[in-house]
Amino acid sequence: MALALVSAGCVNRPAQEQAKRTESIVSDPTVTVSAKPLSYQTLSETLEITGQITTSTDSQVGAKNSGKIIAVYVKDGDPVTAGQVLAVQDTTALTAQLNQALASVQTAAASLQSATAQLSQATQTAKVQPTKSASAVRQAEAQVRSARAQLDKAQKGARTEERSQAEWAVKSAKSNLDKAQKDLDRYTLLVSEGAVAKSQLEQAQNAYNVALAQYNDALQRQLTIANGTRAEDLEVAKEAVRQAEEGLRSAKAQQSLDVNLNDQVLAARAQVNSARAQMQSAQAQVTIARQAISDATIKAPFSGKISGNPVQPGTVVAPGTPVARIVSKEGSYFEGDVPELNIDKISVGSPASIVVSALGSTKFSGIVKAIGPSGETVGRLFKVRIAFQGDTSSLKPGMYATGTIVLRTIPNAPTVPATSIVKRNGKDVVFVVDGDKAKQVPVTTGLRTDGVVEVEGVDSAAKVIVAGQDSLDDGSKIKQEEAKQAGA
Repeated sequence: MALALVSAGCVNRPAQEQAKRTESIVSDPTVTVSAKPLSYQTLSETLEITGQITTSTDSQVGAKNSGKIIAVYVKDGDPVTAGQVLAVQDTTALTAQLNQALASVQTAAASLQSATAQLSQATQTAKVQPTKSASAVRQAEAQVRSARAQLDKAQKGARTEERSQAEWAVKSAKSNLDKAQKDLDRYTLLVSEGAVAKSQLEQAQNAYNVALAQYNDALQRQLTIANGTRAEDLEVAKEAVRQAEEGLRSAKAQQSLDVNLNDQVLAARAQVNSARAQMQSAQAQVTIARQAISDATIKAPFSGKISGNPVQPGTVVAPGTPVARIVSKEGSYFEGDVPELNIDKISVGSPASIVVSALGSTKFSGIVKAIGPSGETVGRLFKVRIAFQGDTSSLKPGMYATGTIVLRTIPNAPTVPATSIVKRNGKDVVFVVDGDKAKQVPVTTGLRTDGVVEVEGVDSAAKVIVAGQDSLDDGSKIKQEEAKQAGA
């Protein structure tokens, strides 16, 4: 019993001191933390899509005319240049059509020339015919007046002055005849006596004969005047009047047709226009025929390579039948599918990068060139086209690729590590160093990328607690670790 009491009275001093130190540490509210200032950096939001390499210049070159292929100059894999001849069709029928069209042009040209001549003649007639018609009417009217005057004269008979003139003409002719008779008798006597030459007698005989004829004519005219106009002469005069009047009516009728001359000109001009249209149509047929012959030589529309086997010689093709497929390396682009939820975030001109699976880790730069206006029914996916920038010689249509599109970029954004943000009362907060205490600061988070988060609400000079923040409350006492320890 005494031994037990002695043992209970002994005290373990070292244990007591350690217990005191442990109690002091446990009861100390100070939290050890690490802190660092805000980090300012450029953040980018991206969207990753998958698709394949394709080209805008992938074309099935087809025939424009029906006909037989008589020659093919390329095979699968051959490189071709723009304008290079790929194949040729038979042009026998096309050449015949061209010759027929050329003949039609010659016929149309002759018709046009004839119509032009008729128009010229009609125009000239329209200018001069009215003058001719008026002149013909005036001439016919003069003939009518003359014929009527002759008829009137025949109906009235000779005037007194004409009768007197006829009587005096008879007397004058009788006097001349008597003188000529006397001269003839005198020269006859003288010649018989040998007093004058016989030639003078002949002259006297001629003078007598002339005087006798003039006397008989004067007597006949006097008798005609005395007897008046004969009935048959009156009929002749009347007929002349009728003919003159008919001529006048005919001239006036012809003149009345002059109003149609302008219509004739218009008709001739219409004929010229029609002939010219036929000429143009024939020339167009020649152009079409020549184009058809030219189209029978099938050429590459752009540079590239032949993909697949072209059509074989001897094949009869119809318009549009593929002859050869050409794929160009120029104009290659990446085409991928974007879900409808993200399509509004993409805009033409957005930068992008593309990684082609077959080419390893090679990354190509690009830019969004086009966004499909409508989505596919299945999956609600929209096509996005990204154009490559730089050398694309290693790309081939159909290669699988992954594209990363930059949706938006925020330069000089204030950021904190994602782990420094904690929840307090359902809100996002960070703790900043405020002397020897932690200050709770509510934040609005933004873009998250690569373990950092854009935040708003934190003073630019503040130091954000990035280690030990989970145990903190607003106003908690803190002790910062040394920079060396914080970085460990």
